[in-house]
Amino acid sequence: MKNVCRLLAPLLFAALFFTSCKDKCDISDFGIESLQPAANPAGYEVFIAAKGVTSATKVRFDAVDAASVKTAEGGLIVEVPTGISGTVSLSIEEGNCSDSKSFDVLGAYPGNVPASPTNIVIPQAPGSLPNGISNSWVNVFDADHNVSLQDNDFPADGIFDDGFFESHFGGLSYFNNNPVSGNYNFQTNTIFVVIDRSAKAGGYRDTLTGQFVPNLPETPEAKFTILLTFKRTGRQLALFRDF
Repeated sequence: MKNVCRLLAPLLFAALFFTSCKDKCDISDFGIESLQPAANPAGYEVFIAAKGVTSATKVRFDAVDAASVKTAEGGLIVEVPTGISGTVSLSIEEGNCSDSKSFDVLGAYPGNVPASPTNIVIPQAPGSLPNGISNSWVNVFDADHNVSLQDNDFPADGIFDDGFFESHFGGLSYFNNNPVSGNYNFQTNTIFVVIDRSAKAGGYRDTLTGQFVPNLPETPEAKFTILLTFKRTGRQLALFRDF
């Protein structure tokens, strides 16, 4: 029995040693999961959903350092630097660990995408919720862009009524007369929206999820603000109403 114990002891020590020294660079411990969005102009922020990153993680667009790097739940928020364009390698590096994904640095904000925040907004609970959701909600970053969310049932059933649309009063036809559907729940502060642009050239059904958040500094007149995230691209859409 003593001989067995003597043989097992070194094996047990080795197992513990190698477990404690497990390489953080293993794909299950460090790496990029997604880029949200995977294309943006210089000056805009991108959320890197990643594992194993810290405040010491370096982020580069090809050989150019990110203009800024902030830690966030589930990854990093980085700003696209100036001086680069086209498809680049967005890489993260910490110690001997590294990973990368392709990223498109755009020359201008895409015309078929609703205006979004330059800086990513971290959702927080608002001080209060509205008594009802029915309204034509205005894009915080494009006053001509509106999304009509209506629940005129009495009592409200949490489902958006048919026959209401996304609109743009500045002449961008891609964002005009697109049907809106979805649902919401005040108790859980959750909102689900579908904007159907499939009738437009290159359009599709855009799915968004989000919640009510505190009003943003760009719209001091706002009474309530909704922050939505596009499932397909990870871009954000901030909507407000001023009454």
